[in-house]
Amino acid sequence: MTDAEWAVVRDAMPVPAWLEGRGGQPEGYCRRVMLDATCRRREAGRARRRLMSMACEK
Repeated sequence: MTDAEWAVVRDAMPVPAWLEGRGGQPEGYCRRVMLDATCRRREAGRARRRLMSMACEK
């Protein structure tokens, strides 16, 4: 995820409760890293499905 993409997405995400003093504890993982991993997993799934559909056509 590029810095420009993250700047757009970051504003759409809710502020963690612990940053607003509402309790809780800091997150174990960076939100940007988690979101990037989710996007990459979706892209990999699409590529795999596309590859499988091409293999089944033959």
